[in-house]
Amino acid sequence: MEERKDFLLPLANGGWMRIQTAAPGTFRIRLNGTGLFAEPALQRYGIVSAVSGAEEEVCAPFPGSVAELRTKRAMLRIDGADGQLQLLGTDGDERLATCAAPWSSETSGFGVRFLLRADEALYGLGNVAPERLQRRGLRVEMRAEKQLWASAPIPFLMSSSGWAVMVNTTWRHLFDIGASNENELLIEGPTGELDLFLFAGNDYAELLDAYTNVAGKPPLLPIWMYGLNFCSRIGSSARDVLDDAIKFRRAGTPCDLIGLNDDWMERAKDFSTTKRWHPVRFPTSSNDLLRQVSFIGILHKQGFKLSLALGCDYDLTLLEERLASENVGSEWEDRNDGYGEDVQPPHEESWYEHLRKFVDDGVSAFVLHPNNPMHGDPGRIWGNGMSSAELHNLYPVLLCKQMYAGFLKQTNRRPAIHIERGYLGMQRFAASTTGTFYTAKHAIVAILNYGLSGHVHTTTNMHLISREGIHADFLLAWSRINSMDHFQHPDFLEHPLQELFQHYARLRYRLIPYLYSTAHAAVRTGMPITRAMPLMYPRDRHCRELDGQYMLGDFLLVAVYTESVYLPEGDWFDYWTGKRYCGPCMIDASVPPEAGGPLFVRAGAIVPMWPPMNYIGERRVETLTLEVYPGAHGSFLLYEDDGATLDYLKGASVRTRLECASDQAMTTVRIAKREGLFAGMEAKRSYELIVHTNAKPAAVRVGGERRPDRTARNKADPFRSWRYDRLAGTVRLHVAEAEFGEAGVCIEIDHPPKSVRSAAARTGAERRSAASVDPFSGPAASVLGRGISDTASGGGDAISDDPEADNAFAAALDSGELRVAEAALTEWWGAKMKHSPSAANAIWQLHVMKGCYLIVRQAERNGWTSADAFKHMEDEAYELAQLQKPEQGYELLQRLVSRLVRQMDALHTGAKHPVIRELLELALREPERDLSLNAMAERFALHPVHISRLFKKETGRNYYDYVISMRMMRAKQLLRDGHKVYDVAALCGFKDAGNFSKAFSKYWGEPPVSFKQERS
Repeated sequence: MEERKDFLLPLANGGWMRIQTAAPGTFRIRLNGTGLFAEPALQRYGIVSAVSGAEEEVCAPFPGSVAELRTKRAMLRIDGADGQLQLLGTDGDERLATCAAPWSSETSGFGVRFLLRADEALYGLGNVAPERLQRRGLRVEMRAEKQLWASAPIPFLMSSSGWAVMVNTTWRHLFDIGASNENELLIEGPTGELDLFLFAGNDYAELLDAYTNVAGKPPLLPIWMYGLNFCSRIGSSARDVLDDAIKFRRAGTPCDLIGLNDDWMERAKDFSTTKRWHPVRFPTSSNDLLRQVSFIGILHKQGFKLSLALGCDYDLTLLEERLASENVGSEWEDRNDGYGEDVQPPHEESWYEHLRKFVDDGVSAFVLHPNNPMHGDPGRIWGNGMSSAELHNLYPVLLCKQMYAGFLKQTNRRPAIHIERGYLGMQRFAASTTGTFYTAKHAIVAILNYGLSGHVHTTTNMHLISREGIHADFLLAWSRINSMDHFQHPDFLEHPLQELFQHYARLRYRLIPYLYSTAHAAVRTGMPITRAMPLMYPRDRHCRELDGQYMLGDFLLVAVYTESVYLPEGDWFDYWTGKRYCGPCMIDASVPPEAGGPLFVRAGAIVPMWPPMNYIGERRVETLTLEVYPGAHGSFLLYEDDGATLDYLKGASVRTRLECASDQAMTTVRIAKREGLFAGMEAKRSYELIVHTNAKPAAVRVGGERRPDRTARNKADPFRSWRYDRLAGTVRLHVAEAEFGEAGVCIEIDHPPKSVRSAAARTGAERRSAASVDPFSGPAASVLGRGISDTASGGGDAISDDPEADNAFAAALDSGELRVAEAALTEWWGAKMKHSPSAANAIWQLHVMKGCYLIVRQAERNGWTSADAFKHMEDEAYELAQLQKPEQGYELLQRLVSRLVRQMDALHTGAKHPVIRELLELALREPERDLSLNAMAERFALHPVHISRLFKKETGRNYYDYVISMRMMRAKQLLRDGHKVYDVAALCGFKDAGNFSKAFSKYWGEPPVSFKQERS
């Protein structure tokens, strides 16, 4: 055995192969006919790294023999006869193998053929073929093209079989992924040498991590780039830009950046190094006092950053060659003195140098449109000796690199560089957009393909004129509106859409700590912020081709341009409604009016949120909100830093570990002490916890100390107590770092006894079990199929009286959750039929009537007459008399249940103001408590008159009349159920039975005793 970093293998067929281990499980393979290997441009210019980080064992190779390289994660086997390759895992299982000898020559170019397994899924290639996620069956060229959508080919492909390949060339080449031969992957190019990286990993996350260790990890953007970016329309003046900015601030719509299109220059689309501001439309001054009242100065005072769009056809290769000759390029981030004013090519100004003056004027970001050689002279020979054909893919990456390093050198701040077209390695220097698509969903698929190719900061131009577009494009790594030559400002939207836009903009800004922490994870691992479903669930075959939904970070599942959502294994919360589901399952999500699409939260999630703000940095955040969605276990690592410099790379950041665990007895949340330091960090930190429990806790403890319940509006300190919000189903409390011990703090929430919980609080597993009961299978099916003959033959059991089943059905109806109610109906119906094994036609019809009675009774208990709850049901009433089959009766009950639950939803969602929504809930659930306006005014800290007017405005009803109606409906039912009059009075909020009798008689026209007599 001989231990070596790399070796040169002479092949029996006359070729030479050079093999290198770049890291454990990462191999570089090069092939030519001379044995002399010059570093290609991607290495020479410091974009791709091939530095060995592995300790491998190498079997000494001989011509015609088999050579092996072993690392901790994989083994590469090379046939010394013709150079065929085999990649194996540590257990010896084959991951990837060639099916023919690879080739590489000056005359025929290069190529390699790999075998594909029948069930392999393949992902990557960047922004090519944006209409699909799965790459199998494609034949695509790796060449950035000028198209409406932004072409950005990335020659990286990874497989569900645990391997990935990256082609290390800038020459045009192609991937044929089972298109010509379904069992074969062909990679070939007409020019250049074969230079491949092969990666082995247990899943896509490991493969992305290994790949981005070579192609480059992305840097963090300035934290304000994760907010909203807005680009003013073409032809705007300074006044127009200020108008756009003022509209955002007056409407209270958060936004951080205003951008100018590339007509801001004196000569539109000026590619020269002598460009300057348009003197009329964008007047500027070099005087520091006048700069404060320039349009840029006013933007800064309003909390906005400014970006400029510009094109480039400059020869960028001269500077790169000089840096490469000085051996600077490989670690350019630490040696960026080579850019800007200190180092310049002989006799020629560097590209970035002429842009320094605009940064001095206050410009914070750039949008790049590279022109040459991508769309210029194809026959040009550039300063480094490259032809346009070889430089074509590389040029936009070099432009991003030089812009990044130049800005960093000048300002010592993180650059915000944004480009549409690009190639391998662009993620190291720039964010990107997908361009414009006529099919909006394709833009989302393109973003997912970027993420599957190691590029994490990708967005699209927001489809501002549709609810679905606002929903999809706000829930991405970053958000951008490009007005182009239209008036695409949210202030011009019609009112419902404008309100929706503001709702999503504010939600995004509240999510910044979650998104920014996810970006920190991307910097370390290459895992994107916007994650295709296979990345998160690689073993779930149903996720393989899901392109209408994705994960935003670890916890948020976003579905776009669809209401059909697949929920993988585990429990999930509907973010909009709070309903809980158990996966795996496919559901039709119900999207409320205030939303534009489905959004779910994975159980176990801890989502950190900021308070509302108009722009990032508007206020200091001392109190962080933690939205907790309990599950078996969940954790989140919160990252914070200065948001502006690269000091985080030197360890200047703060990390806070958050954990959640939940079982039937208790939900536990642990918040660790902050670790680390950075300039400007908050000296104090407190947390507001919002824990989704769906049932009022039996007790809440912080650090082992029991806290008082403030739900009943006692005088407890709001920062040393807890409160349960019945409408939202959440527990709210505060904790401060002053209460932390050495290990942080532990919050324990004791769940109430199971018998106390409502049907709405059942676990997802229980619901799914109930929903899986088929009312027309098993014992029920045998009953339903019998018909009348059983009665004629002497059978015919009486209807089973099962009050427990009736009460469970009623409780499920009261939950207001359609899936729970439907599952309960299925169980109730099956139980009824099971207890009447010889039921005749007349018997099942009585079951239907009993079901109708329970549904109508529940409607009355909720404060409606049956006419209110089931209006427009004339057809169903007629059908009740015409029922011929048990299946028809069951379907009728399903429709009635659906109508009742939807009526309940309409009641609660009809009121938009949270105070009124909670009032409605209180009157419905707790009619026995003091519901007077004075009591409610004290509860909500509002004036009684204000509450009364607000209630009338929201519901169209008088508050007093509504409360009386709720109480009288409940009283009537309680009396019919046999309760005594004085008990009913107390249960309906009356302290005196006599006053209750008077109110009851006035409302119903009859005394309570008459309804009590009905039961006898």
